[in-house]
Amino acid sequence: LRRLAGGACRWGTGRANYHLDCSARDDPHCHRIHHSAMQFDAVWASLAFGALGCLLLLACRRRGGKDLPKAMRRLVVVEPNADLALARVVVEEEAPLPVLKRGQVLIKVCAASINPSDYGAWRARSAKGEYPLPTGQECSGVVVATGGGVSTLGLLGRRVAAFPGSGTYADYVACSAWRLVCLPGSVALADACEFFINPLTVVAMLLTARAKRAKAIIHTGASSALGQMLCKAAPGFGVEVVHVTHRQQHVEMLHRLGATHVLNSSSDSYGGQLDEKIRALRVKLAFDCVAGDSAGALVAKLPPRSTVYAYGRLSTRACEPSTSLPLHGQFRL
Repeated sequence: LRRLAGGACRWGTGRANYHLDCSARDDPHCHRIHHSAMQFDAVWASLAFGALGCLLLLACRRRGGKDLPKAMRRLVVVEPNADLALARVVVEEEAPLPVLKRGQVLIKVCAASINPSDYGAWRARSAKGEYPLPTGQECSGVVVATGGGVSTLGLLGRRVAAFPGSGTYADYVACSAWRLVCLPGSVALADACEFFINPLTVVAMLLTARAKRAKAIIHTGASSALGQMLCKAAPGFGVEVVHVTHRQQHVEMLHRLGATHVLNSSSDSYGGQLDEKIRALRVKLAFDCVAGDSAGALVAKLPPRSTVYAYGRLSTRACEPSTSLPLHGQFRL
């Protein structure tokens, strides 16, 4: 190197000492030195990536789970029934803990929400026909074990809201790491247990209204937890909501939450008031969670080319058409 540096080569200023910058391009000694430097770079890069891979494998291995019990309690449906009072729902005292797969975490459940879609499984037999049937779709809790994988990195010990889809009415539940959200310390676990189903339904409604350029919508079942969320979220989307409930105390509660248009469906003047709101706000979009004759009655009230989304069955009945429904094919349900 000392011999070549005098004539053919000079030291590079921005790299390590083994890297030379040749001024004599045709000198074979210089080319050999550059080739060796490139090989040296490749070796170091390979070693660095190998070490990083080893560290990643170590970090992605299974963690936690050493002090967990061998069994847990969980709520299961043994025999569904349309009458909830007759449905057989029991607590298994010695159910086995879930076996984690790669990419899953084990959550110690602190709170779980109850939605109509949850106790709907108590009324009607599952299409899979697997009983006893674990119930509960979303929850909040603390991650106590991980099954390994890149997606589980840093989750052990974290407070999370999760949407496993089933089995949350239990002491522990397994959940994919992609179906949970880590919670800040300011959010209580009891509040975070309904992080997914109702809030995302509200967002879907408001995004649908925005896509249809609807400035106002009708929503039945307004006193529900979802209805209260919609009442708070709608102003941020620039959407006015006509809230329909069936009790006067719910009307007052919604007004306290900031709702402007609230109707009591049990009132004698409900039909006239609804017609007035539809005309004044030019409503052509409605969301109904009651089903039965509720959705058909809304279709009959709305102007042509309106849309009613029936997203629930709180009445436990299927949607029934209204006898006053026009038949000119300009409605969608």
